[in-house]
Amino acid sequence: MQEFKQDKAVNMDGVNLLASILLRYPEIGTISFDPETDLLKITYTLDKIVLSEEFNKFKELLENSISAYHYLEEIKNAKVTISEDVYENTLFLHIVRDMDTVSQSEIKLISTLMNEHFGDAIIKESGVGNTDQDNEGIQEELIDHMLGNVKINHVSEHIIGLWEEGRVLVFNK
Repeated sequence: MQEFKQDKAVNMDGVNLLASILLRYPEIGTISFDPETDLLKITYTLDKIVLSEEFNKFKELLENSISAYHYLEEIKNAKVTISEDVYENTLFLHIVRDMDTVSQSEIKLISTLMNEHFGDAIIKESGVGNTDQDNEGIQEELIDHMLGNVKINHVSEHIIGLWEEGRVLVFNK
């Protein structure tokens, strides 16, 4: 019988973090972590083309909201990039954050703004997501804990999490 060896163990904290964020926020289409730059990339997928003027207004609202959050939480030197890609009738909104300053509360703020502004235009897994507020609080605490673990025990591999047919999949890229 032939044995297969894996060169290095995957940091399960990073895998669990990405899976937990996707499960808590089903409006997030994909999420990835790049260990070389120490950046977290969150992507929302919209099934409509947003006019550039509408997108620019939302982008400004999002940037101002994140800046206000950082000011209130006394977060300094945060790296935030917001961009979009358009393919046919689909818009991909990318938010890139540095792992040192990102928090679960900020991800919640971004997702709330996305849902309020784009609502049904967001492509998300239907029937997924928990409406039980007690459970949401527990999930958010878990995400905070995992973020803390990943900040201490750095993830050394590029990982990506996404939804496929009602399941969360996390890959080591």
